[in-house]
Amino acid sequence: MTETSSLHLASRVSQISPSPTMAVMAEAMRLTAEGEDVVDFSAGQPDFPTPEHIKKAGEDAIAQNFTRYTPNPGTPELRQAVADRYREDYGLAFDKANVIITSGGKHALLGLMLALVDAGDEVVIPTPYWMTFAEQVRLAGGKPVLVATSEEDGFRMTAEVIAPAITDRTRILLLNFPANPTGAVIGEDEVRALGDLVADRDIFFLWDDTYARLMFEPAPAAAFQAVQKKLGGRFLIAGTASKAYAMTGWRIGWAMGPEVVIKACASLQSHMTSNASSISQKAALTALTSDQGPLAEMITEYAWRAKRLRDGFLEIPDVRVGMPGGGFYLFPNISAHLRDGETTTDLASELLSEERVAVVPGLAFGHDGYLRTSFACSRERIEEGIGRMQRFFTARSSS
Repeated sequence: MTETSSLHLASRVSQISPSPTMAVMAEAMRLTAEGEDVVDFSAGQPDFPTPEHIKKAGEDAIAQNFTRYTPNPGTPELRQAVADRYREDYGLAFDKANVIITSGGKHALLGLMLALVDAGDEVVIPTPYWMTFAEQVRLAGGKPVLVATSEEDGFRMTAEVIAPAITDRTRILLLNFPANPTGAVIGEDEVRALGDLVADRDIFFLWDDTYARLMFEPAPAAAFQAVQKKLGGRFLIAGTASKAYAMTGWRIGWAMGPEVVIKACASLQSHMTSNASSISQKAALTALTSDQGPLAEMITEYAWRAKRLRDGFLEIPDVRVGMPGGGFYLFPNISAHLRDGETTTDLASELLSEERVAVVPGLAFGHDGYLRTSFACSRERIEEGIGRMQRFFTARSSS
């Protein structure tokens, strides 16, 4: 048999890196399966179960044999429900023809990249950033242009910061907020200014709104309405049911934009996955059209956890961390605790080894010196994790 090390792989594989977040989660899960008591601050998913009425919709779909192919871009009912949800929540003008249902948020983003980005095209991405953004641009043959935001400015994505990165090759401005990993949000004026920045250019404004329904303050809806009106068909959204409805494993997302772009995504999808899971589509339909009350409860709980975990970090000498505007991550600056030649990857590995606390190193998001810590875990685990981390950093300071 041929040695696997000599097998030829496509060049695109060598151009991307595996998800570091998933790698940390996998190690935490391995240790837990072996009986170790791990406080997992690495998880990028809600600890809440999928609400019962949503699960029941999935069960009913199976019982009613709704287990065959659906139309490639999704059922008409779900596509309309997505459009209606954005009209109600943000006042945005979409119809079902402007929506494609995908197998999760990542799939929605990749479909848009493959539909819009040619070889050599540039996609501007503020950092710290979710690594998948850049890797998908590369998969599409484009070039990710990473623009650093600053801790001093709350990691805010502003037109002033972004403008120098815009060139004649820019195809997409990709904005994710509340942001992974910082929880940073931007306000009405900043959204409008970013829309103005690309208004007179052939550039798409793409909002990844994965955590938008978990914002601690109202979203800048009026600004999004203004940007959509100004840009018309160049205003895009990539969304998902995963975070807001605690449906990560159901793998349901959506892309929204002009009909010509959505049809292009559908053509691509027809050769990749066909349709998204029929059962998950039924569950997502219930999630989007039923009472949104459980969301408010989750937001209240996440806001409490964010403050408590932040307070715990601030009790550690020389650690800085801001309060996020939404989502379920903190991005503390622990650079003062790094030893000579050490990276946050080294420190995170030591933290997991010595105290069984799993975090994701800032290097994975383009900014060393930071740790992404998820507070998508119970209050009890947060208290336990705070104690372990304080003990860990105290020991490092005295060694």
